[in-house]
Amino acid sequence: MTKASDVMRSNLVAARGGTTVREVISRLLIGNFNGLPVIDGNLKVIGIVTAVDVLRAIRQGRNLDTTSASEIMTRNPVVVKHDTELNEIIDIILQKAIILVPVIDEERRLIGVVGRLDILQRDIIEKFITIGDRKV
Repeated sequence: MTKASDVMRSNLVAARGGTTVREVISRLLIGNFNGLPVIDGNLKVIGIVTAVDVLRAIRQGRNLDTTSASEIMTRNPVVVKHDTELNEIIDIILQKAIILVPVIDEERRLIGVVGRLDILQRDIIEKFITIGDRKV
């Protein structure tokens, strides 16, 4: 059985609650992410902030330099442990219509994330090539 630890990304970026929305945007763009876990000082997951949350803040006319991640994040997100089976994670992603699931240890500290693409890339052998530069 494939487990969260088999597909999770452990080299990851997380935001703190006080991170500004503008800083979140920068990390989303630099890392080509759709969302980031938000952690407290003990590395415990307190939320997730996604590109949709940022778009909502922009639409509401919020000040991106003074609004924090904790103000726009989804609180108390679903989390899984490293030994959670992959099928259970897929069920969570499908049922909740979410893009990523934080992976925690026994002390509830963030140790990784499993995103939709992590699951899709699991058994893929690259058969495509990229030609030219991507315009940003």
